[in-house]
Amino acid sequence: MKINSMALRCFLAVARHESYTRAAQELGTSQPGVHQYVKRLEADLKTKLVETHGKRVVLTEHGRVVYQYARRVEDEESDLIRYLRDDNSLMQGQIRVAGGTTASEFILPTIAVAFQRRHPGIDIRIRVADTETDNGVAGRIYDLGVTSDDIPFPGLDKVPFLEDQLIGIAPEGHRFAAAKKPIAPKDFINEHLVRFGPVDTRTGRIAPIQDLVNNWFADGGVQPRSVLAIGSLQGIKRAVRDGGGVAIISRYAMDPAVAGLETFPIANAPSRNFVMVSRDHGWESNVVRAFREFAMSLEWAKGDSREFVPTRSSNGVARARTV
Repeated sequence: MKINSMALRCFLAVARHESYTRAAQELGTSQPGVHQYVKRLEADLKTKLVETHGKRVVLTEHGRVVYQYARRVEDEESDLIRYLRDDNSLMQGQIRVAGGTTASEFILPTIAVAFQRRHPGIDIRIRVADTETDNGVAGRIYDLGVTSDDIPFPGLDKVPFLEDQLIGIAPEGHRFAAAKKPIAPKDFINEHLVRFGPVDTRTGRIAPIQDLVNNWFADGGVQPRSVLAIGSLQGIKRAVRDGGGVAIISRYAMDPAVAGLETFPIANAPSRNFVMVSRDHGWESNVVRAFREFAMSLEWAKGDSREFVPTRSSNGVARARTV
């Protein structure tokens, strides 16, 4: 039995939109035509794939199985097209990269600009995805990810390549900046802490950096005073500069020349590794592979005042991947 490719495309569009009309708009065809193709697919497979509930078109149990299969076919077709268009000379191409907040705001832009100096025809798109980075890379929404979340995820490789250590920031002239020794958790008792947040309401997870900070205070037996949570490191820096309190952030989020802010070391400072997230199987374009290897080499970090440090267990070389 041969499955009609247009019937699969129509079925996928209907499943995505839960509507024949919107599916037809996506495909640039007529609503009756889409409906007939879905009916044809059902006839070919000898099973019912969709049901109409009011204005919604929903999948049956067999429909959900066929949807997963059709998605894989669509992904393979997309990979084939990208493969045939891939430019070995790196004169053109596109990379979609996701990451946590620190990586997306302060690390990936530096990597991207340095990579485009070598390959100006490459279009790079960076997205702050935080806890959705793994799902996005596994689901082919993104080509790569950079995050400090090293928890294993099915179908993904996570290779550490960049070491990070947390530091404190305070408004200019604050007593912490003038201290002669690293600041301990107990020293924060009379301070307001500007923390990273909020919690991801869908998963209940907090950002990895805030988890490190919370554990640091817990190990010191201190519950910091905090009435301000901001989901952006740039926002945290602005709030601290304006007198909202002090904060603990990545050393890579601070440029030494930032006006109105001062840094201070913290005792037994928490550290972490940023990992390169990629799929552990399937085709990878030359452009994506080149970007991944360039990022992990840390060549882009030369001369940067933030002094990026490679992961001690990493030799800066990307692992081979299976196809």
